[in-house]
Amino acid sequence: MDPENSIEVPGATLYYKLRGSGPVVLIIQGGAADADGSDALASHLENDFTIVSYDRRGLSRSVLKPGATPVDISGHGEDASKVLARITSEPAFVFGVSIGALIGLDLATTHSNQIRMLVAHEPPLKQLLPPDEYEKALYEQEEVEVVFRNEGARAAMMKFLQLSGVDFDDREADAPAPQLSPYMTDNLQFFLTNDAPAVRQYQIDLSLLEEVTSRIIPAAGETSSANWPNHCAARLAEQLCVDLVLFPGGHNAYGSRPRGVAEKLRELLRTD
Repeated sequence: MDPENSIEVPGATLYYKLRGSGPVVLIIQGGAADADGSDALASHLENDFTIVSYDRRGLSRSVLKPGATPVDISGHGEDASKVLARITSEPAFVFGVSIGALIGLDLATTHSNQIRMLVAHEPPLKQLLPPDEYEKALYEQEEVEVVFRNEGARAAMMKFLQLSGVDFDDREADAPAPQLSPYMTDNLQFFLTNDAPAVRQYQIDLSLLEEVTSRIIPAAGETSSANWPNHCAARLAEQLCVDLVLFPGGHNAYGSRPRGVAEKLRELLRTD
C-alpha cells in the first residue's frame, strides 16, 4: 500500500495519505489543517483501521489547476466522495471536525452509499441554532472575515480559534506539539479567502439529513460547551433525535488529545 497518493478531480489534484489496515476511516480535518494534521490521531488508530486523510482542495499539496475556481462545501463533499471511491468500494467510517464535519454531513446526504458511519464533531451548522444565537454566530463569522481583510490572515485565524474555543494548553502530556508547516501561510490565506465564507454560507437539506439519521453520530467537546459550534452539534442531535456524544477536550481535540479521541472513536466504530 503506497502511503502517499494523488487523484485527479475536476479542477484540482488531491493529495491523500493511507496508513494502517482494517476497515476504512476517512478523517476530514478542520480549519486550514491538511492531511498531516491527523497524523497523531492516526497513530493511535492504525492498528485497527485503514486511516485515510487528505489535503482539501486548495490546501498544501492539493493544488488547483490553472483557471480553476475554489469550491463550496458541496464541492468539497464531492472531493471526499472521490477520495473514498479511490480507496474502497465498501461503505466507510468518516470522522469530520468543524468544516470537515460539514463536508461529512454533505457527503452523507449526497453519497449515503459510501457512509458506514459519520462522526460529526462540532459542525458549524448555524441554521440549527435559535434566532438570537444564529445572529451571534453569523456576526462572529463575519467578524473573522473583517479582521482578515483589515489585519491579515494570522490575526483572523487567532480570532477564529478564540471564537471556536480552541485551547492549545489543553493537551495530553504525550501529544505532539503543533508543527510549523511550510504551507501554513498559504493555507491560512486560502482558508480565510474561500473556505471560511463557504462555511458561513452553507445550508443543508435537513430532510435529506434525516434520511440517514442511523448513520450519523453528532459529537462535541467536553470543554467547548460555551461555544456555538458545540451548540450546533447538540442541536443536530436534537434534530435527528439521537444522543450527543461527548469527546475529551474541545474543538481541536483530535490534535491536542489524540489518544483520548482515538479511544472514543474505537468505542463508537466497533466492528464486532
